[in-house]
Amino acid sequence: MIIVITGLPGTGKTTIAKALAKEIDAIVFSTDKIRKMIFETPVYNEEDKRRVYNELFFQAEKYLKMGKNVILDGTFYTKALRNRAKEVGALFSQKVYFVYCKTPEDILKKRIDSRKDKFSDADYNVYLGMKKIFEDFEEEIIEIDTSNPVKTNIDTIKLKIYSI
Repeated sequence: MIIVITGLPGTGKTTIAKALAKEIDAIVFSTDKIRKMIFETPVYNEEDKRRVYNELFFQAEKYLKMGKNVILDGTFYTKALRNRAKEVGALFSQKVYFVYCKTPEDILKKRIDSRKDKFSDADYNVYLGMKKIFEDFEEEIIEIDTSNPVKTNIDTIKLKIYSI
């Protein structure tokens, strides 16, 4: 299975991805980590984003071929990126689930300001910029509020995945 953990910067995608991976025996591929592996100083332009997502999907395909569950951790802010995840799922006859992380903005701002994550460069201004360009979902999503406890959200995700 493929689970796409999507949402704006600072909404807790990576925390959810890591916790969920332990619960469902999945490997996580993160756009933030891939970006840092590819670029010494990322500039976040369209070409950089294209290369990061290409590598993300390449790695996902490699592990899907081995029969592994895959979690993709990134904003997936465009319909085109989400469609590409669905295409990869179709290629491997795997169901693709989209988990949309959201959190109240005051909590999000505190999280971003106190972030100790060495992989993400996103600050509050990046969040505001992404918020303007994030495209609406056409697919069914599992929406979680990451101001809730992680375990509560993981239980919600698992319940929806295994009942769909």
